[in-house]
Amino acid sequence: MRKTAFLIACGAATLLTTGAFAQDRSWDGDRRDDRYERRDDRRDDRRGRWGADLVVFEHRDFGGESRPIRGDEPDLTRIGFNDRISSLRIMRGQWEFCEHAYFQGRCWRYDYDAGVLPNKQNDRFSSIRRIR
Repeated sequence: MRKTAFLIACGAATLLTTGAFAQDRSWDGDRRDDRYERRDDRRDDRRGRWGADLVVFEHRDFGGESRPIRGDEPDLTRIGFNDRISSLRIMRGQWEFCEHAYFQGRCWRYDYDAGVLPNKQNDRFSSIRRIR
């Protein structure tokens, strides 16, 4: 069995058995890639994948059938997703999810991804609208 050792010092990692070397881009004089340092920039990069500001998923951990949401959806029955949302991925904005159509009943606000919704919210949303 081959043994491999790593040495990590000052932000650089060295693989001792093969002499391979990896380091942060900022150490070798290149301009640091700061696309992911600001939250909004990180979301903009993901937006192109679905072409939407929000994607809802049928199962937890972003699994199962999905629907891209580009604007307010007062009745999720129209897109075949009423009471089926178990996880959500938000690329931009803050969204309000309500348990009844036309934004009635109890509502919850999200501005972050949720791989697993709490039991009280899982499979209960019937309408969605963008707040910001």
